[in-house]
Amino acid sequence: MLEEPTANRVILAVFPPGEDRSLLHNILNNSRWQLVFTRTLEETKIALRSCSVAVILSEGVLSDGHGWKDILYELQIMSNSPALIVADRLADEALWAEVLNLGGHDLLTKPFDAKELLHALTTACHFDDDQRERAPATGEAAKAVGCASVPGTRGVTALAAGG
Repeated sequence: MLEEPTANRVILAVFPPGEDRSLLHNILNNSRWQLVFTRTLEETKIALRSCSVAVILSEGVLSDGHGWKDILYELQIMSNSPALIVADRLADEALWAEVLNLGGHDLLTKPFDAKELLHALTTACHFDDDQRERAPATGEAAKAVGCASVPGTRGVTALAAGG
């Protein structure tokens, strides 16, 4: 079954420059999502305040020494927060259970498997849609979709030409 991404949704990927970013860009290049990169917790917080993010895909440990739990903490104090997917080379059942029990959406193993990544992002976007439908209307809904102008982020628009 083909994954049907919700068009024009922002995926905030928290990874340092390198292999993971390249692989994410290659996998999502023909998708209808906008892929935006940050490296640190501070850059991620700025992006979250500046645009409407559907899903955060994060390295287990960030380049500034913070980790996915710090991002999760930030999400817990937000209204209408996006889903968090954690990615780690050492993903196992214990980490998966911890991510889910603390409020994360999913855990993916790196290097990324395209089918698994697309499925996780699609289900997280649908979860985000459901959350926003249930939440009372706020000013957050008026935020711009794109994040490419957020200081510290590296925006990559990944919209399909045909779709």
